[in-house]
Amino acid sequence: MAISNTLAPQPTALAHSEPVVYLQYLEDEGSWADKSLAIESAWPLIVNEEHWLTVLCTPTKLDYFVLGFLYNEGLISAPDEVLDLQIVPSPEAVIQIELQKRNLALPKQRTLTSGCGGGITFVDLAAAREPIYTSFQVAAAQISKLMTELMASVADDHRRIGGFHTAGLSDGQGLLVTATDIGRHNTLDKVAGECLARNISMHQAILLTTGRISVEMLGKAARMRVPIVVSLNSPTHLAVQLAHEWGITLIGYARGTKMQVYTGWQRISSTLPFIHPKNLKSISAVAGPGV
Repeated sequence: MAISNTLAPQPTALAHSEPVVYLQYLEDEGSWADKSLAIESAWPLIVNEEHWLTVLCTPTKLDYFVLGFLYNEGLISAPDEVLDLQIVPSPEAVIQIELQKRNLALPKQRTLTSGCGGGITFVDLAAAREPIYTSFQVAAAQISKLMTELMASVADDHRRIGGFHTAGLSDGQGLLVTATDIGRHNTLDKVAGECLARNISMHQAILLTTGRISVEMLGKAARMRVPIVVSLNSPTHLAVQLAHEWGITLIGYARGTKMQVYTGWQRISSTLPFIHPKNLKSISAVAGPGV
């Protein structure tokens, strides 16, 4: 596979513009200021000489992004199924991919987004993935520590630039991979791609993200076979339902020492006794697959 630095980690740098001047207001008083902005660029994906689609992303870790995107979309199962991957910068700005499967039919409707039912039911979605069974556990305090580490790793860029998402993968002890992008979905693809290229297991791990956990986000995590997904923000109602069906521990609003565990709480170890209130009705009132 012709991917540069295939087995080498790449720095989590944010591509940004030169400072942009803007007028800011505090109450009724205006003043001039400037700051850099996160870069968003369009990259056509040419797969087996066919223009499949164009992705919008932050142009860092593009090789890992493409590898993870192909994997999460089900076009490949392993890195060696990519025979060649060429990232051609400006002025062409195109990504050329040659797959082992030369006659592969590229998906025409690859993503189901909110508001686009298309005849797909919850049962269809739930049946799309095998549940995750694992005895992997982590302490609540360690999850808080990992999220703090993730946010600290990009704190300077957030202060200087902002407008981007961050994701990371951990073995429960420290951060193994991190990625930034304007798109929350793109950060998961970058994490998956780097794990595939560097042969980092995603099966006994924790996926951390600053983005909201929608169905698409959870689907990527399920494809990666990650048992624990942690977000700085909220999951959607359907994502919680699917996390229960797929045996994924789903945690939202992980901020400071607080977090909300929606499903699979048996993977969160604690020295404190836990008694589930029997009168509390919840999507995850019955522990899903896991241990």
